[in-house]
Amino acid sequence: MMLSTLALPVGCSSIDKNHDSEFLKPLGSSLSAQSTREPMPSERLLCLETAKTVARQGHTAEAIKLYERAEQLDPTAAPVDAKLAPLYADVGNSDAAIERYKRCLLRSPNDIELANNFAWTLMEAGRFDQAISEIDQALQAEPDNVRLRSTLAVIHYRQGDHPGALRHFEKAYGSDAAHHNLAILDIDNGNFESAKTHLQIAKQSNKLDTKTQSLASVFESKGSIR
Repeated sequence: MMLSTLALPVGCSSIDKNHDSEFLKPLGSSLSAQSTREPMPSERLLCLETAKTVARQGHTAEAIKLYERAEQLDPTAAPVDAKLAPLYADVGNSDAAIERYKRCLLRSPNDIELANNFAWTLMEAGRFDQAISEIDQALQAEPDNVRLRSTLAVIHYRQGDHPGALRHFEKAYGSDAAHHNLAILDIDNGNFESAKTHLQIAKQSNKLDTKTQSLASVFESKGSIR
């Protein structure tokens, strides 16, 4: 849960370095300590380290501001597109996330994880054809990648192509798990009759998965499956 306020400096170098901090140790007061201590981190490095910390704590908007500040401090330094892309996606800024992912993939065109995340962001933005194209391209390099195939199934589902979603889930996990996954997506989208049908099919398996059994039992207890 996001905190209502989070006190952050406007400039990263304005962090009070004379108090205990998660980012810097207090400055030594003796001459010997001052002469042997390591050089102070740059303002850009402070921004990057602070951004990492606040992002881990769930303060996404604050992390974005700090990464952007780091870019402004040294535009020639190593890019932080890979850090900013998922953060932009988290706050619903799909256009910015997509542009950052594009930059990442220009530098690392064979990064399957990046391709998968990019496709997911495209899907969330409603750009289904582009999302499918990205996954298809990645699957050419790794045709047996289950995560890519599963993402492709979800994209087809979101697009309204439920048979296509079933087909790709089956390729990734087999028939029983495919029907289970479609039931989950149906439940999330309020399609309870369709979920019931998929669970009934999955329950006919000779090797019924415990998760499927549990999900079906919940439906049955509420009278949703008969």
